[in-house]
Amino acid sequence: MMKCVIIAAGKGERLQEKGTSKPLVNFLGLPLIERTIRTAIKAGMNEFFVVTGHEKDPLEGILNKLSEDTGLDIHTIYNPEWENKANGFSVLTVKDKIKEPFLLLMSDHLFDPSIVRNLFSKSNKPDVVLAIDTKINNPMIALDIVTKIKVDNNKITKIGKNLKQYDGFDTGIFYCKPVIFKALEICIKKDKGFLTDAIQYLADKNKVGIFKIKDKFWADINDPESYRKAESEVLKNLNKQQDGIIARYFNRPISLWISKKLSFTNITPNQISIFAFSVACIASLLFAMGSYIPLIIGGILAQISSIIDGCDGEVARLKYQESSYGGWFDAVLDRYADAFLLFGLTWHLYSNSGGNLYLIIGFFAITGSFMLSYTADKYDNLMKIYINTRNIRIGRDMRIFVILLGALLNQVELILIFVAVVMNIEAIRRMIICKNPTTETL
Repeated sequence: MMKCVIIAAGKGERLQEKGTSKPLVNFLGLPLIERTIRTAIKAGMNEFFVVTGHEKDPLEGILNKLSEDTGLDIHTIYNPEWENKANGFSVLTVKDKIKEPFLLLMSDHLFDPSIVRNLFSKSNKPDVVLAIDTKINNPMIALDIVTKIKVDNNKITKIGKNLKQYDGFDTGIFYCKPVIFKALEICIKKDKGFLTDAIQYLADKNKVGIFKIKDKFWADINDPESYRKAESEVLKNLNKQQDGIIARYFNRPISLWISKKLSFTNITPNQISIFAFSVACIASLLFAMGSYIPLIIGGILAQISSIIDGCDGEVARLKYQESSYGGWFDAVLDRYADAFLLFGLTWHLYSNSGGNLYLIIGFFAITGSFMLSYTADKYDNLMKIYINTRNIRIGRDMRIFVILLGALLNQVELILIFVAVVMNIEAIRRMIICKNPTTETL
């Protein structure tokens, strides 16, 4: 069992405008404590010990429900000394519960789960290893309150908030062996009850190593300003490497704004997928009506559907609701939506001119659309490994945007020809690249 201790006893006075209990503050749809636990689960932790204090009853209610939802053991330990702001007392409350190395976290710190995975994968770890941020100019850091670290030969020599010279910052992510409890007891007897006091005590004995997080995300939510910065960074990290140019610069900024609002509701990712699909269906019916005004409205609705289609995955990632079924369900609805939109455009032309040629063009447009989507997964995976991603990616975002432009300009024929030709050529190009990806020079 990979055990994790989380300190969640404090009041969080600097964040009172967001909530009276910091662990319960809602951050993009989840209480901070739930976000911390779910991140740790992604990192491989499967048993939790949460130290409570201020407003312990509502906190324990959230944790009990989370334990039921995840099927994992989440134990709560009340710290009667929680009003003593020295957080070492909270860590010491779990002394009799843990006899093996464990992960120690703060309930108000956000982090990339890969930090913990990489930290625990290190071999020959000393008694304590602290994940540190060596980006001295990190804009997420509030220098007046962050704990600073001085390092020599990959070992911590000094730790504290008032260091004048330092090499990095404490992220609040610790690998600890049970020796930390003995160090805390010794320090408390000297009226030094903070966790940093115990870390300094062990550092003086050359027993505290470091793990550099490099460019990985972390944030300490201390006040409204740090909350705002962390929120912005978390949303920015929802961008996908394989986003096409339209998705990256047009759709994604709008969908992120919408997803931020949706994260605070009970709307599920699958419900968002269904709504986006419904909007696309309405657009296809408007296309099929055969006149210009419905064509314009349909084009706008198609683009709206494309934007909203990004929200389901964003909300799923924000609220840890990702699932294989959800991704598959969204992909299936996208294929149906593509077929309906292109058939609506095909019927628009056919009903106005009656030419069978338009049915053939429409057939190849739908086929090209499907094949482009079918080849996307393998191609995108290869893009991450071999292929220069600075070139323009042709995908669904571009296809829908072309439909919008064509609808506004009343050039339905050009839309279908463009989709039929470009999408099939791109699908064939991908098949060639995927056969021998290392020779691709884009």
